[in-house]
Amino acid sequence: MALDEELEALAVESDVARSDTRLLLRGALLSLTRRERAVVALRFYRDLTQEDIAAELGLSQAQVSRTLSTALAKLRSTLGEP
Repeated sequence: MALDEELEALAVESDVARSDTRLLLRGALLSLTRRERAVVALRFYRDLTQEDIAAELGLSQAQVSRTLSTALAKLRSTLGEP
């Protein structure tokens, strides 16, 4: 197999793996409650602090902390992480 063909095959495998990972992550996120998804999205996609998330969602910081902890535990369990 020529180098170009090998590189093309690796690129295709990589694209498939990324696609599979995205599907797994999407399914795991959809298994969360609406509040859990909102907290995770605000924390990791918008990079907000727990204080900012609390203000945005009208929750206490303790509620945000508990919700984030619960959501991450669910994601780890669903995705098979320790």
